[in-house]
Amino acid sequence: MIKIVSGQSIPVGSTVALANLCNQFHSRGHECTFFGPDRWHLDKCRSAPLSDFRPGNGDIVIAHGIRLRSVADLDDPGTLAGPSRDGGWRRALEDRIFNIGASRGKPDAFRLVLTRSGDDPVRAGRPAFSLFHKIHFSCEAQRDRRASRHPHFVCPDFVRDLKKPLARPERVAGVIGSVRPENRLEISIEKALQDGMESVIVYGYLLDPVYFYSNIAPFAKKYPGRIRFAGFVDDPQKMYDSVSDVYRCAAKPWSAVKRECILTGTRYHGPDSPETEEAACNDSIYDVWKNELAL
Repeated sequence: MIKIVSGQSIPVGSTVALANLCNQFHSRGHECTFFGPDRWHLDKCRSAPLSDFRPGNGDIVIAHGIRLRSVADLDDPGTLAGPSRDGGWRRALEDRIFNIGASRGKPDAFRLVLTRSGDDPVRAGRPAFSLFHKIHFSCEAQRDRRASRHPHFVCPDFVRDLKKPLARPERVAGVIGSVRPENRLEISIEKALQDGMESVIVYGYLLDPVYFYSNIAPFAKKYPGRIRFAGFVDDPQKMYDSVSDVYRCAAKPWSAVKRECILTGTRYHGPDSPETEEAACNDSIYDVWKNELAL
């Protein structure tokens, strides 16, 4: 059985990517369950609470956003979910202590795969790559020098089944991304307005309320009636149907948003232009996973 286990399952890009991965495996005849500590994922795919997770003999365990000190940590799901970690000296010290005390042996009873799918707002710290039989990166930009010393593969995340709308508004911009400082949503909003967009809709899960009220909310006062915060929308087709253009400021080559813009015929404005990226359909993405996992 394939078991996907994540340290968070809130409605952000990484959770969407993992749910898509689970659905693709399941639809192609592989028994797969996605385990997460939050509730949002429970109706998005075959899923279960993180507390139900246990690795079994012969399983393929795909781990995301969890910080393993040893394979034995997988036997206690309560240790796998944790709060976001800040950068700086504290994180560096934690990583150093973690690396000294970590048990590096790979499991024998099941295969352990690390995935860096999607955009993970929960900083789980530096992983011990030697624990994993294989490492998955969504793009080359996610791969680092230490990972290159271990078996790994690069493959884009699956995209959702989307279509070009029969009709759509004009000069309505969508700013898509979790509401947190790293995504610099305020710059995307300003760029959209400078380009002559009549209105801007912000789509994304509210991760940082302080950032929202300090950097996003002031635009609503400055441009009354032109800025709307829609939050995270479960139905991506409705989201793309509602906008003519999508603006993103932060360069994220692993993001599925730019590929979804291609599928829906939405004009994309960002530092990582979709025209420069090789298209990959879900069938070809599955073929990579099938080969790497020997399914």
